This record gives sequence, structure tokens and C-alpha cells, in this order.
Amino acid sequence: MVEIYPYQQFGELYQFTTAQNIAVTVHAPLDGRWFPNNPEIAGVHSFLIKTNKPSAGLDVRLRNTVLDILTNFLNENDAIIVYYCDPFDGKGYKRYLKFNRWFGLIDDLSIEKQDRRVIVKDLKIDESDHLIKSELTVYASILLRKTHPDYDAAISLFHSGGLDKTGKL
Repeated sequence: MVEIYPYQQFGELYQFTTAQNIAVTVHAPLDGRWFPNNPEIAGVHSFLIKTNKPSAGLDVRLRNTVLDILTNFLNENDAIIVYYCDPFDGKGYKRYLKFNRWFGLIDDLSIEKQDRRVIVKDLKIDESDHLIKSELTVYASILLRKTHPDYDAAISLFHSGGLDKTGKL
């Protein structure tokens, strides 16, 4: 049996504490940003993992607990989850790789995961009031059950459009 931490659920919010005394919050809020022009695709959620401090090494129970929450959420709600790896600290690609490794451990063949890479143009003002333009690569995944009633439309829309998604994330 896979060991997990006991967690509490408060609607779409889940909380648990690790053996290293790290408070972990997993949130799966409804998020209308993903398919704003297709309101017929209901139940689209973001998937956020937050901790109060970084982990000091590998904790398989933390990983197993997050995967248990993710799998149960998809099965119980017949939801669509869009997970994007925050790129703003330069670790987006590492998050993407870790999420892919974690997802590979899910033992539920009814759950589909597809990935996409998009470009977002970012504008910042430096200390001297100069405009700095940059492009960020954002890695995203869509997860849903293969039997989801909006499966075909959601997959098609997730992969549609150009690579530039400025203003969409």
C-alpha cells in the first residue's frame, strides 16, 4: 500500500503537514480563464500546490499525498484540471519535469494527461523606469478522465491557437 499523509478537505482546498513539519496546501479552484469562449465546457479547475517552506530532500509521502488528492478529485468531480508550471522564478521547466514524473506514477488508466508549451510576453519596469520586454515559456498540462463528456472539445481547445498566449495566463 502507498503511504500518504492524512489530509483535510475544505471544498476544493486540501491541507496536510509532512514529517518535516512542512504545511502543504493543494487547491483546485474553478478557473474560468482556461476556456473563456466556451462556457459549455464546465468544471475546469487550476491545480495549485503551495508549501510554507521548501522541502529538505525527497519525501515520497508528500508526492503520494498530492497524487492521491489529484486522482480522487478527478474521479469524484469528473473535472478537467489545467496545471501550469509557474515560470516566474526560472523553475517552470523543472516543475514540468517533476509533475510528469509524478503523473507517471498514477495507476489509473482512465485519466488522460496532455502537455503544451506556450510563450507569454512579459513586460517589467526596472529601477530606472526602463521597460524590459521578455518572453517566458510556460509548460502546461490538461488532465481529465477519458470518459469526460467534454473530452474531445477540451483536448482540441487546449491544443488550439498559436504558441503566443500573452494575456491568457
